[in-house]
Amino acid sequence: MVYQITRDYIRTGNSRSGQRIGTVRFIVSHDTGNPGSTAYGNRNYFDRQQPSASAHAFIDDKYILEIIPLNEKAWHVRANVTGDNQRFGANANDAAIGVELCHGGKINFQQAYARYVWYHAYLCDRFNLDPRKAIIAHATLDPARRTDPINILRNHGISWTVFIDDVAEALANFGGPSEPAETTPTPQKPQTAKPPASVVKGTTVKLPVGEGASGPFVKDIQQELIKAGYRLPRFGADGTFGDETEKAVMRFQRDFGLSVDGLVGPVTLNKLQQVNHQRVSSNDFPLPSGVLRNGSQGEGVRQVQRALKELNFNPGAVDGIYGANTTDAVRRFQSMYAALKDDGIYGPNTRKYMRMELDD
Repeated sequence: MVYQITRDYIRTGNSRSGQRIGTVRFIVSHDTGNPGSTAYGNRNYFDRQQPSASAHAFIDDKYILEIIPLNEKAWHVRANVTGDNQRFGANANDAAIGVELCHGGKINFQQAYARYVWYHAYLCDRFNLDPRKAIIAHATLDPARRTDPINILRNHGISWTVFIDDVAEALANFGGPSEPAETTPTPQKPQTAKPPASVVKGTTVKLPVGEGASGPFVKDIQQELIKAGYRLPRFGADGTFGDETEKAVMRFQRDFGLSVDGLVGPVTLNKLQQVNHQRVSSNDFPLPSGVLRNGSQGEGVRQVQRALKELNFNPGAVDGIYGANTTDAVRRFQSMYAALKDDGIYGPNTRKYMRMELDD
């Protein structure tokens, strides 16, 4: 499908400073957090009210609407959060494009989601970004305050992994040249553009999910359960919703006063998100000093493996043996940060960033 991008920029003010952005290094995915608010509704709000906040683009079921040129800064992430600097070496407002998903009310979610995926792929194509490394959720950068867009996606049966897979699938179908540089349209006549064609797979799961379901969304739920302390000792996060997963869901629901039915719908997902955003104590996950690599063994390796599990970088069994799975998990963790060499070797620098993530 080819989607049309509409460019109708807001006036200069608190929401649009006109300051030039640096090299675009990544994309921050958001949702509006205001069900039923449309792309143009948001555009008009930021143009009239001029709060000290903004995003580059708002997407609903009818429009991909850019309200700030992609060569200018938008104010979409708090300046005092540290995750963007740790991962990309820059503040998000200085080096990232902010994209907002409109949802709820009369907005057709599937149509909005398809545009949301496609536009992320378009940005990756335009700025030569790897979607698996350069797209990050607002919730990941500001976990103490934000859940967007992870919570909204999950409530519609889409895990973050599936979303990134969809963007990668869409990007694979881009083949045309990138668009020319931004130009400012006249306020009375918004510009439109049709960038290269793409295909959006749009893999989703209908909620609630329960026993018999399978796939990436189920695996995402299982990882959240494990992170919340509900062990799955027989099968782990294998992507299959079996008896073990159902019992863990029921225990979780019972512990938090939810309806105990073993089904995972929006209420259970929201509670999981809330529980897993609670701060982790440094004492819960001590990290060893020194260097560990493939072939290392002992309690220090177990500590690294436990920390990796907590951070959702599954190293396999917590067995104290630094093998291929642990090496791969360390490498995947390192790949999130420009300052780390993704060689799969645990050392002082990797320890520092793991500590920051655990304490975030």
